[in-house]
Amino acid sequence: MSSASQFLPDEPPPALTSTDWADDYNQVKTLGAINSTVRTAQQTEIGLFWTEQTSKQYARAFHVLAVGRALNTSDTAHLFAMLWTAIADSFIGCMNAKYHFSFWRPVTAIQNGDLDGNPATVPNPTWMPLGTTPNHPEYPAAHGCVTGAVAGILKGYFGTPDVNFTVSSTVFNPAHAHTFNSTKDLEQEVGDARIYAGFHYHHSVVQGFVLGQHVAQQVLVNFFQPVASQ
Repeated sequence: MSSASQFLPDEPPPALTSTDWADDYNQVKTLGAINSTVRTAQQTEIGLFWTEQTSKQYARAFHVLAVGRALNTSDTAHLFAMLWTAIADSFIGCMNAKYHFSFWRPVTAIQNGDLDGNPATVPNPTWMPLGTTPNHPEYPAAHGCVTGAVAGILKGYFGTPDVNFTVSSTVFNPAHAHTFNSTKDLEQEVGDARIYAGFHYHHSVVQGFVLGQHVAQQVLVNFFQPVASQ
């Protein structure tokens, strides 16, 4: 990265008077509430699964991937260097964007829905999310940024989006494990999870993926290339 602001989402958060905002607001209000009557048991498990500290969760998954693919030391080091560089840069860009936009989290927005000038966002002063909301601004979703970067690197390194990838979560005892057959499936679950947990809006997760994918593309095209033989 040349600067923290090199990567930003392709779009700003939706205007508070827009239909897009109302749709995102009402989706997380319904699915992400701690006492939701709509969210299924499986969706609740997915929402909580991804609340473990992200780098620890992905570190275990990368190890399982390298072992499962029988990568040698050199190839493992190469892949891990690409993954962690992309994760670092996507997180830096994401945090910069968060404080650039300073957008409100669902726990604040839904309790104060009468302040946005949109008649379709009815407030609920007692609304609380399924998970404990992280203490930084909402837009874009950090897990979207990081997972977009991870998905992009895996797709580029292996030359296909159809990568078998297993992630575990120590939020549960015993730990749960989810296995994905493609990077698209990984992104889909992570995006859904942030809504089920009550942390983010759909638009924010999508734009997080976009930022992370831009970072991954730079890493793949400009760095970690084979050295020409002398």
